[in-house]
Amino acid sequence: MKRISYELLQAEHAWMIVSDQLQHRNNVLAKGISHMERNPKGLPMASRLIILRYHLKMSLRQLTQEVRKQPTSHGVDPLAVQWQHIHQLLFLLRQIDSELGRATTENEVLRAWMQSLNGRVYRSALVHLN
Repeated sequence: MKRISYELLQAEHAWMIVSDQLQHRNNVLAKGISHMERNPKGLPMASRLIILRYHLKMSLRQLTQEVRKQPTSHGVDPLAVQWQHIHQLLFLLRQIDSELGRATTENEVLRAWMQSLNGRVYRSALVHLN
């Protein structure tokens, strides 16, 4: 039987937060792509967002495969492994946010669309992970 500790609950909570954030970015990218594809002038930015979304999905797939392949040998702290995975996901989230922010500053249509979204406040959740 697996023993539950405060540290384990913290790690699970952090994993849920970063996973939710990544899913949100995926949804924003999908909607942004759809919005930019409606206008021929927006196609270059739509292509850029498609590449960014592809990077997100492939990176998640790769990280998940790496975690599954790790041996569950004695001497390896599963909590440390879980925190390492969380930090890798957080790094990916920051990369996506950085690229999405750069695209938003470069494209007025995307910027206006992003500002029109009813965004939730995510910064407090991310501060907790640090």
